[in-house]
Amino acid sequence: MALAAGDTFVLFSDGVSEAMNGADEFFGEERLLAHLAASPSVPPAQIVGGTLAAVRAFAAGAAQSDDITILAARYV
Repeated sequence: MALAAGDTFVLFSDGVSEAMNGADEFFGEERLLAHLAASPSVPPAQIVGGTLAAVRAFAAGAAQSDDITILAARYV
């Protein structure tokens, strides 16, 4: 994969997209991509923190059934 200066890539475990809420709905990749697209220029640390907060808000206290791992890096 070729990256240009300023590009950010995000790696995540399936525990992010498969996080479930109380209605047994998945957070899903579509919701994750929409969340990431909403703030394209934030620093990588904020991407990780914001994504984790979005997943936790979605789950709204439902039991976590898998690991949640997120890594964001920006090519400079």
